[in-house]
Amino acid sequence: MVRLITQHGTLIDWKDDKLLPFPDNLVYLDLLNPSRPEELEAEKWLEYQLPTREEMQEIEESSRLYSEKDALYMTAWIPVGLETSDPDTTAITFVLAPDCLTTVRYADPHAFRVFADQVKRQCSTPITSDAVFLLMVELIVARIADALQTVEADLKKIGREVFAADAGRADAAREKDLGQVVKLLGRRSALVANLRESLVSVNRMLQFFLNNAATWMMGNLAGQFRSVMRDVKSLDDYTNQQQQEMTFLLESTLGLINIQQNQIIKIFTIASVLFLPPTLIASIYGMNFEHMPELKQPWAYPAVLVLLVLSAVAPIIYFKRKKLL
Repeated sequence: MVRLITQHGTLIDWKDDKLLPFPDNLVYLDLLNPSRPEELEAEKWLEYQLPTREEMQEIEESSRLYSEKDALYMTAWIPVGLETSDPDTTAITFVLAPDCLTTVRYADPHAFRVFADQVKRQCSTPITSDAVFLLMVELIVARIADALQTVEADLKKIGREVFAADAGRADAAREKDLGQVVKLLGRRSALVANLRESLVSVNRMLQFFLNNAATWMMGNLAGQFRSVMRDVKSLDDYTNQQQQEMTFLLESTLGLINIQQNQIIKIFTIASVLFLPPTLIASIYGMNFEHMPELKQPWAYPAVLVLLVLSAVAPIIYFKRKKLL
């Protein structure tokens, strides 16, 4: 799909391969899962090459941030699917020239959908490529900030549940709940790691842009770009705090699980000690020796039963007094 925005704020969506000639007053060209004819048409109009999907996956900084023919090629990892149970990041390339911003992507992050809705609703898109780039980056950073706020709310809820747990109560349902907490913390940790990766790549992209676009960037936008960079830096620090908080909660949860397991082992240990004396007595009188005189006495059977009961009750009383039960 090809999405076009003109300098007058007109949004055009082409969802088939039959492309008309691109308007001359384009300020934004968005290629979503582009076909080969769409790529060729875009390259013909732009007069420079666009990166392939394989090139966008390169991890070297020289392959992600470079310039050719007065155009800045910037590839960043952008979060996608944050509203689903399987969030991820996707590589998106921003090709920024003085007259037009081009994005090449193979996923549809939330920020791009919000951007399109805003254009359709307000028709007030900035009329320069760097202004469009600024708005796009602001939407991406705002989306990351919303995701981090959601994670923080989850961590507060997890903290209340973990520290409200009775560590001394060996309960299978409670241990299962704590196991779910460990899984949730693992998912949130992976999400924060992805968000931090996105923040780092966006920060490098903005720094590269400010270092190389100073000659043609609108002067009043430089301060706004630096403000976005400060936001990115603060969010990156926020992810460090959340990682430390998740590490603390994970260690606390695993400690509570260990305490519960030790409590279960303690119960079985005490139970085995309680039944040890009766088992010993029953084992003695279960032996097949010929000469056991008391077996022939009429009082022997009830006496052994009483002895079994007393040998079981006596340890219980002892453990009760020692407050072990």
